[in-house]
Amino acid sequence: MLLGAAFLPGPFGVLAWFGFVPLFAALERRVRTGQGPGAWFRLGYVFGLVFFLIGTHWIALLADVAMTTPWLKYPAWVLAAAYLALFAGLATWLSGWLARRARAPLALVLPFAFLVVEEFRAAGEMGFPWFQPGYTQHAYAPIVQLASVGGITLVTLWVLGLNVLIWQAWRGGGRARALAGAVLAVLLPWFWGQRVLDAAPRTLGPAVALVQGNVPGEMKWSGHHTKEILDRFLALTRAAAADSTRPSIVIWPETATGTYLRLQVDQALQVVALAGAARVQVFSGFPDYELEPGGGVRYYNAAGMFEPDGATGRIYAKRHLVPFGERMPFQSVVPALGKLQFGQAEWTPGRARVLFDAAPGPFGTLICFESIFPDLARDDVRHGARWLVNITNDEWFGNSSALYQHAAMAVFRAAENHVPLARCANTGLTELIDANGRVTRRLPVWRPGVLVGRLGVPGIPTLYTRFGDWPGVLAVVVTALIALAGFRRRPPRPAR
Repeated sequence: MLLGAAFLPGPFGVLAWFGFVPLFAALERRVRTGQGPGAWFRLGYVFGLVFFLIGTHWIALLADVAMTTPWLKYPAWVLAAAYLALFAGLATWLSGWLARRARAPLALVLPFAFLVVEEFRAAGEMGFPWFQPGYTQHAYAPIVQLASVGGITLVTLWVLGLNVLIWQAWRGGGRARALAGAVLAVLLPWFWGQRVLDAAPRTLGPAVALVQGNVPGEMKWSGHHTKEILDRFLALTRAAAADSTRPSIVIWPETATGTYLRLQVDQALQVVALAGAARVQVFSGFPDYELEPGGGVRYYNAAGMFEPDGATGRIYAKRHLVPFGERMPFQSVVPALGKLQFGQAEWTPGRARVLFDAAPGPFGTLICFESIFPDLARDDVRHGARWLVNITNDEWFGNSSALYQHAAMAVFRAAENHVPLARCANTGLTELIDANGRVTRRLPVWRPGVLVGRLGVPGIPTLYTRFGDWPGVLAVVVTALIALAGFRRRPPRPAR
């Protein structure tokens, strides 16, 4: 419950500092008293079930227009929590097994075992790293700077390690050392992070404009309001272009108008005409498609640029799709899964990164769900992106905590790579984030509006950009070495 509350909007991130302590204490009791692997797993599973039911409660609040069969959101909420809880059960089982078999201190194996399971939870088509504990620290800018060293994984390892120290201080036996260690574990990264922030460049780059259309889903997807929606975006874009800061690029959100904007000639011509008249680039998300050689059609959740000279240029297609929401997973293995229909969009995943040229420099695009995957942003920056654009709808979430959870993850994509990020959402949160992960400007949610501001400039290249997720690799190596030591030992006799 403590960890679930740490993910709710508000100043609750500090709860994550000791949200694992009761779990660690209970696991130690079960290991020490000779209870078996089943008890370890059940303990973690119940912990995970309660945590994820709180964390993902917004699934039950999704707008009905978001799905063909609205009542499915209620069993989907419970099933999602039940599935994700398996990883928490696996983490406690692995920790108990390492402590029992290898006779390693539980305080040593817990952070690494949990981190290994978090890496596993984030991998593959079903990867869902949304609730990594490190994300609870998004409001603490000095702590966020750890992400420039080792990504969100390092921040998660820091949270787990801090919990271990607080648990050790609470349980007695070396209490003073553990308490001193916990205090230093907070103060040292905090003061270091503050020094990083103080040394960060304060110069500003060119102005950009973000358009928050606030278009309701029942209006966007009805097919009867296409002119009204486009007119709203065009009017807001004219207002943005007339701003005294003279933005060089205007950004619209994911699937902004709900139409095949690039391919619908009458609408595309209006956007191009406005871009030419205002002398601004217009970057927008839109559904897109292409014909296959065999006569089939591939549909994409895409984004592209409308240039002042009338060109449309390259198109970016979303690479990591939402499982079950945008595509049925594992179709590459079992093609028949693509024929199942639960209301998902069935987009085709994009094949490659695409960098777009703009006055602030080349930028990479993260469409909606992609902002929770650090490797996508890192890949763009490693190949030349000087800033990032995250476009999203988020209207599906209603006014739930998911709006804030999703936006919090974009903070880390900026800090990990020391590049500014512009986040444009249909209903919010629309915001500008500097290269150290600080939100510099933000629009109110659930109102149409325009956010015009100057981007920050990129900072020095980071260790994370260069070396990637080395804390995750370290956790796997340490866990494997402890497990190897355990295999070489004779199994302990079960307690009487």
